Amino acid sequence: MAFSATVAHADYIDHFATRTDVGVFKVPSRGETRVLVIPVFIDDQPYSAGSEEAFLDEIDDFFADTDDSVFDGGFRFSPYWRQASLGRFHPRATVATPVHFPSCPPLGPHAGCRIPRGAGIADGDLAAAGATLKDAMTFLNEVILCATNGPSAERRCTSGGDVVLADFDVSGVQEGIPDGFVDGVIVISNAAFPGIALPVKDLATQPLLTFLGPLPSFTYGEQTVSSVGIAGFASRPGRETFVAVHEFGHLLGFADLYNESGSTTDMPWSLMGGWFYSTPASLLDPFSRLAIGWANVTDVSGEATISLGSAARTGELLKVGAGDEFFLIEHRARVDDALDGDLDVNSGVVVQRVRLAKRPLSAPGNYFSTLQDCVNCTPFDSLLMMEEADGTYDMQRGLGRNDARDLFQTGQGIEPSADTSPRSLQNPVFSTNLLSGAATGISFTVEESTDVGAVIRVVADVAADPCADLDDLCLQDCVVDGDGHGTCGDFSAFPPAPPADPEPFDGGGGCTCGSSSSAPSLLALAFFAITGIRRRRQRR
Repeated sequence: MAFSATVAHADYIDHFATRTDVGVFKVPSRGETRVLVIPVFIDDQPYSAGSEEAFLDEIDDFFADTDDSVFDGGFRFSPYWRQASLGRFHPRATVATPVHFPSCPPLGPHAGCRIPRGAGIADGDLAAAGATLKDAMTFLNEVILCATNGPSAERRCTSGGDVVLADFDVSGVQEGIPDGFVDGVIVISNAAFPGIALPVKDLATQPLLTFLGPLPSFTYGEQTVSSVGIAGFASRPGRETFVAVHEFGHLLGFADLYNESGSTTDMPWSLMGGWFYSTPASLLDPFSRLAIGWANVTDVSGEATISLGSAARTGELLKVGAGDEFFLIEHRARVDDALDGDLDVNSGVVVQRVRLAKRPLSAPGNYFSTLQDCVNCTPFDSLLMMEEADGTYDMQRGLGRNDARDLFQTGQGIEPSADTSPRSLQNPVFSTNLLSGAATGISFTVEESTDVGAVIRVVADVAADPCADLDDLCLQDCVVDGDGHGTCGDFSAFPPAPPADPEPFDGGGGCTCGSSSSAPSLLALAFFAITGIRRRRQRR
């Protein structure tokens, strides 16, 4: 893989259409990194936690530099990202000395640190939006200067000054090699700032924004801050610390998967979608984990019955279908105090339709279009779409999610349809046909699902080259397994299991391929899900 991106193939929040543009457009997402968390306290604003001391304790606990598993220590910043990445990414956060300001800064025409979504663009007030952006950039630059150099006659802050930015540049596009860009900056405040992530370095040099006049460079000596995640205010039971996890997702490269227009329902079961910051975060959705290189993927070729461990521990997902439109299948389960806290059921199977033609373009500045026209805002014409087990497509109508009806359970599945007319709100045919209506011949059934995993029966075309599609989608090399499926990933569970019982375990194979025989018992699957050991798939 190349270790640099050309200017023509790089952009912010492109959902990893380009992975190698770490630096200006993305923070590193492999190996160990260092993330700077700057508490910004506005003295004349209240604290949702009740007091400054309580809020700072909450921040220190959530961002603690720990090696604890999310399953042992609960939902916190570093353990979440380690688990979501199966240990492939470990951001270590450091909370700086709080930076205090007497009052809110000027932010265009908006007072009290309250900026409406769009800052006036929705009302056609481009002048107000421009003034707000310039003031926000100026304030963020002041925050960084206060955190690094402390108060001065030119700065309004009354505290701060112990941060060395070089300490937060330990990796880049080449894992473990500093690149002159800080690995990540999060600002968290008691004020009513909106949750947002800004690619400040690119904005500062954008030709489209020259009408704003000079903007801060966001280069401080030998280090550059490329982007800043602002953990917006959250009313209790929400948490600003929880918002920070979503905003950091943007710094990594993920686009928003919610839909403020209401034309479709926010993407469920995803950190970047419809999560309300009051429960432990959802795992990233299947395609997001595939795109960033954090999944263990099997591209199914032909007929197969395959056992899946729960995604949170194994990262396993099935890819079914070829070309630019295909399905991803995984098992999800709520883990109390740790992951997927907003699930209304204990577990189920997620089926996600992916259409790569709707992926954001990897061209500099295209993120302005992505922000204006979100990737999941058009019914039956989006990048990602969750198939609903009850076949009603209520989420495509903006009617909300229903986990009990939308997640697939034992005995449920999808088949092809003879109706080959295009899918739409007027013709929402529940099938594996492409959204254009073209038949695929794909079918799949959940033969068994419990709280620890599922067994999926898949019928698909036999691929001439099982790795043809995965070569472009996977970060790791694709390998054809013994059953003829393309695979990528190390297929090891995380965290690693303790040494297994040396007694032989007769649990059968994990894949019955090209056969209609019954699936292996989930008692065996449960054993391996609990111990974190993944079986090799074998023919029976």
